[in-house]
Amino acid sequence: MLALIGTSTMSASVSRASGFAAARFGGELGGVTSTNPTALYYNPGGIGFSSGTSLFGDGTVALRHFSWEHPRSQYDGADPPGGEGANAGKAEVFNVFGGPMLGATTHLGNLALGAALSVPFGGRAFFGKNDKFVNSTFPLAADGVQRWHLTEGAVTSIYFTLGAAYRLGPVSIGIAGNLVDSSFKNTQAKDITGDGLPNTANEGRDTLDVRGWNASVGVGATVEVAADRLWLSASYQSQPGFGPIQLKGTVAVSDPSGNVATFPVTFDTALPDILRVGARYRTSDTFELRLMADWTRWSVLHTQCVAIEGHPCIVDASGADAGDGGTVQNIRRYWNDTYGVHLSASHWVRPDVELFAGVAGETAASPDETLRPDLPDADNFAVALGGRVEVVRALLIAATYTHIQYLNRDNTGKSTLPLPVAPTRWPDGGGKYTQWIGVFNLNVEKRF
Repeated sequence: MLALIGTSTMSASVSRASGFAAARFGGELGGVTSTNPTALYYNPGGIGFSSGTSLFGDGTVALRHFSWEHPRSQYDGADPPGGEGANAGKAEVFNVFGGPMLGATTHLGNLALGAALSVPFGGRAFFGKNDKFVNSTFPLAADGVQRWHLTEGAVTSIYFTLGAAYRLGPVSIGIAGNLVDSSFKNTQAKDITGDGLPNTANEGRDTLDVRGWNASVGVGATVEVAADRLWLSASYQSQPGFGPIQLKGTVAVSDPSGNVATFPVTFDTALPDILRVGARYRTSDTFELRLMADWTRWSVLHTQCVAIEGHPCIVDASGADAGDGGTVQNIRRYWNDTYGVHLSASHWVRPDVELFAGVAGETAASPDETLRPDLPDADNFAVALGGRVEVVRALLIAATYTHIQYLNRDNTGKSTLPLPVAPTRWPDGGGKYTQWIGVFNLNVEKRF
């Protein structure tokens, strides 16, 4: 059994910001300085400065374009007759995906309570076909040159949150508990009897599908430094599971003839903790500035390891299995912490009409050495425009468009993925990376 799947399985897939952070719910109205129900994730202390009861519904739709141009590498293997160009060239993807955020807060004197559902981490990718190989001797090569890393996949972490904040004069302190449902699923090409590198002549598929539940905690505070003018905020969101997590599920492996075998596996990975700080300054009754920054500790993601259930997932310094032979795949990430800054402003042209805009920048998580097309990443900047209207008394509708532009990257010749031995060895991730994401956000808030 282990011989059959010893070079199979997966990685997580697809990003919407640095790493695969996806917390853009609320648009320009969501962040560490917020007081609406999005604060239950960004900064639970913020809900102490809300009033009455608030019901909040938010929807995000993202349009993502990504391309990877991979020049032929010494690690791509020899092309068999009829398979020339199967493992080098350009792959592109244009996907549409999205998610909801729902929240509610209410007050009992100085105590504010709230509940929310959100998706702070996630994304989707579905690559198109390479028509050259659709009716060829090697039809599986039609899935594109990136198929050895990913053909389609999804990563999602859904947060179910309960929170509370207590306000003492100008200070509000909050805490929130999260129950986190994390899932990873992806399909990729594999030579299931090989050493982890591409082999068009013996190409199969594997699909990893894992899931698990973990807890996390968020804490935060907001201080009103100058009455009705200046507020300072800070928050900390812990790692789900408070450290490395293990998800459980299956890997389905198919050989070149399409014969499929399914095995129970565990998937060891990690999600980051996040520190946020911000300031909100009301210069007048009609204009407000917000400055926010965050530190996301992606350096906790060293590797992602897959093992047959019941076996430890352990490798030595060379990448070889150091356990009892049950390690299926060890994926080196060695990500870096990311840093972001966000400046936004609101102008009320009338008491019931707010216009807002924002600019932001963020560093990349993945270094050149382990960058791969399954989780493409780069330093990026974003611009946002939107507005909010009180359509009837206490019913507000807001819309935001945010364009995220990733800087082009070229790590050709820098990828270290093929250098370790199995089960850590992986196809070369070198090439030219381009990416942009357009995010449409719509939310409705009802206040009582």
